[in-house]
Amino acid sequence: MRSRAVAESLPVTRQVPIDPWLPWPMISPFMSALPERSWCEIRASALRHNLRALKAWAGSAELMPLVKADAYGHGMLPLAHWFEEAGCPWIGCASVHEGRTLRDAGIRTRILLLSGFLPQELDEIHRLHLVLTLSSLPEARQAAATARRRGRPMEVQVKIDTGMGRLGAALPDAPGLLRFVWNSPHLTLTGVYSHYASADSDRALTRGQWEKFQSISTPAGIPRHICNSAGMFALPSSCGDLVRPGLALYGVCPLSRHQHLLRPVMTWKSRVVAVRSHPRGATLSYGATFRTPRAMQVAVVAVGYGDGLFRALSNRGEVLCRGHRRRILGRVTMDQILIDASAAPLPRKGDEVVLLGTQGAETLTPQAMARQAGTIPYEIWCHITDRVKKVHC
Repeated sequence: MRSRAVAESLPVTRQVPIDPWLPWPMISPFMSALPERSWCEIRASALRHNLRALKAWAGSAELMPLVKADAYGHGMLPLAHWFEEAGCPWIGCASVHEGRTLRDAGIRTRILLLSGFLPQELDEIHRLHLVLTLSSLPEARQAAATARRRGRPMEVQVKIDTGMGRLGAALPDAPGLLRFVWNSPHLTLTGVYSHYASADSDRALTRGQWEKFQSISTPAGIPRHICNSAGMFALPSSCGDLVRPGLALYGVCPLSRHQHLLRPVMTWKSRVVAVRSHPRGATLSYGATFRTPRAMQVAVVAVGYGDGLFRALSNRGEVLCRGHRRRILGRVTMDQILIDASAAPLPRKGDEVVLLGTQGAETLTPQAMARQAGTIPYEIWCHITDRVKKVHC
């Protein structure tokens, strides 16, 4: 009663009529005409080239494109449809949520759930016809019980831990797990696999993992696979029946000597929103970490760590504008960066800025950005936020 009395005592707010000429509500037809401040162009031609190159490299092995983590930041659903239309018999994802999103979008290709699962997810995994990864006998029993209760066998793959130390049955436990799965009327074995830990850097470990994997006997006709992108190039003889490219598919080869075989799929762009003149000794951006050594032209670019650009690129990263490399000056902020605009041709408001990709004769790669930021190309892509529109072209 007291809350009602308080509410009735409040003054009535006068309703202000909405001007019909204002772009209201936010579904205004004028919205589509606004330029993007930061966007990624995802090129099907480069993806098509990489798929062909990897198929040629893998020989008779089939390809399982990985679309986890929004296809490494490239847009999971458009690429999953593209891979399905290209005839890929498998795609790989990391979570039940990703699998549901793919199925809801109409993807019918077999989907391997690469990560571990919770018992509460088994009904949904079964409903969605996702292929489950099994690492232990208790997991296999849980899966079989779910399939029996739901009245349809569940497709599964058995993972073997050969040196990653993450998921997978230990070598002594693998035969028993495989035997249980093979003999269960409620489970359908569709593959046996493992995962290389350091194929791009440790040849001895990689070869040892391959030998351990070969030591496991599997039923005839069951696909076997161990190769990620690095494994494909480091030890091509281990490509087996199936390979699981991720990094290479999107244009980065883990072994730099083979980089010429691939094309970058993503170009990340932004725009200059202002150009300012600063005298010698002016301080720029938060913390005043950059002081102009001379009179300088400085351009403001509409991208920042809110879009996924690493703050670690402060005072060290580069972008391309008007065909030239331009250094990032001062700290990367949430929504904007400052770049050196002193060199001709001088940047102007509205100019395109390339953060990843090619402009003129210059190219900025995820590998180079990762080195400057102290990380890896995977994280450069996956760090890009939803604020950056993906344009598939």
